Amino acid sequence: MVADLLLEAAGLMLIGMVTVFTFLFVLVLLLQLMSKVIQRYFPVKVVEKSHKIEDSNNGVSPAIIAAISAAVHQYRQKQ
Repeated sequence: MVADLLLEAAGLMLIGMVTVFTFLFVLVLLLQLMSKVIQRYFPVKVVEKSHKIEDSNNGVSPAIIAAISAAVHQYRQKQ
């Protein structure tokens, strides 16, 4: 009785594991196929980098830097 139940449980476990493994294997294959199709029909366009050199302050205007510095200085004096 117990042996029969254990054999049936092992059989169900084996069927479940094979089903999950097969599903994951098919999923990986379909994702690879989809990736190849997308790369073939919709290639990634390469954009050339701009040769423009940015300022060392990353484009922040000196007026904004001065305003922030003044605000920090005023805040520290109030404490």
